[in-house]
Amino acid sequence: MFGFANGLLLALFAAAAVDFVLAWRRCAGPANGLRTLWRQEHLLFGGWGQAWRLRAGQGAFCLGLMLYEFTVVFCNSMAREQWPWLQERLSPVLDTLMYLAFFAKILLGTRYTWRNLGVAGALYFIARWVYFNGQNIWFLGLAVVLLAAKDVPLRRAMKAFLACGLPVLALVEVLHFAGILAPGATSERDGSFRLMFGYGHPNTFGGIVFGLLLAWVLLRRVRLCWLEIAGVAGVGVFLLLGPASRSAALCALLLALLLAGAKLLGPRPAGKPAASLTAALVPLVLAVSLILPLFVVKVGPWASDVGPAWLKRLDDLLTCRISLSWAAYRVFDIKIAGQMLTEWPVLDNIFVYLLYQFGPVLLGLAVILLAAALYGHARLGRWQEVACLVTVLFYGYMETQVLHITSNPAALLLCGAIFALPPSRWDPS
Repeated sequence: MFGFANGLLLALFAAAAVDFVLAWRRCAGPANGLRTLWRQEHLLFGGWGQAWRLRAGQGAFCLGLMLYEFTVVFCNSMAREQWPWLQERLSPVLDTLMYLAFFAKILLGTRYTWRNLGVAGALYFIARWVYFNGQNIWFLGLAVVLLAAKDVPLRRAMKAFLACGLPVLALVEVLHFAGILAPGATSERDGSFRLMFGYGHPNTFGGIVFGLLLAWVLLRRVRLCWLEIAGVAGVGVFLLLGPASRSAALCALLLALLLAGAKLLGPRPAGKPAASLTAALVPLVLAVSLILPLFVVKVGPWASDVGPAWLKRLDDLLTCRISLSWAAYRVFDIKIAGQMLTEWPVLDNIFVYLLYQFGPVLLGLAVILLAAALYGHARLGRWQEVACLVTVLFYGYMETQVLHITSNPAALLLCGAIFALPPSRWDPS
């Protein structure tokens, strides 16, 4: 993975050099060539085969997305306990194919100006920098997916996501309830392993279902009917009563509520003040994430034995997210480019997690990008997209699974902001 991270960065530099030489020769001078590269979108390494390269690029992205989904939904289910070769042999092969598909899409199947390539390339450089310190492969994978997502219609991407995710999840459930996946395992919760739904932990299953739910909403968007919104709420009730994945359940219910509001509002663009208030949710949740643990008072021997009483009740609702962040304040140092973390305390709050594993630079960039995405979609009146991003924001308050495209396909909504595109061009569909 270190080799891939470096290889992609070097390939982008090589592409820029080839771009400059070709533009110089075509425009009869370096100054004209630079102006052309800065303003006009073009394929890297020359414009040969533009039509089929763009089509093949979209296909390569969808292939990579489906390989990513299969690797997480099947190879990271309890099937890995029954068949160890899934992790030892199959997953590395699928990962290699996935990254090759994204590599080809980024270099050969995407149009750029030097402006958006420079902005996205700088963000990727920072992602690679902090990856070398934190070594979180899922984060670097997310960065590569977002680089590759440019020029891919969101609707096509979500069709590929669902076409792989739904049948693979169904396969896992059939194998699970047939007693084939890890039949001798027990649950740490109440002895009923079946409540894990084939994934060994309720939040893993909840994250996968939540990701598929988001993908369906992003596929349908303004076409969502009231019955579908009720179905979103029904999934939330199921996640709460079945596997008891509280974070995914609460966020599915929140998503249903926000989608109902979007349905009533219609495709009405927001003014600048309203859009700014929507974007302000991001720094607000960041502030709450970082400040609430400061009010914790230790009252017992365990990490969850805290006060005052109101904060204890809130901490219990959020399954110790606040008290674990309080513990992190006492265990970890903040490093500018991140670090590898110990197994305890478990940081399930994405803002605290980003602060410690990836550092304050990347945390600040993530907040800016998410706020920009919320502002842009609100200004366009894309309220279903806003509902998904707001829900993911609160899901991130309780789960770091938002770093996985499998649990957070709404991350693709950040692609336009990452490439500094105007909001009107954020979805090429």
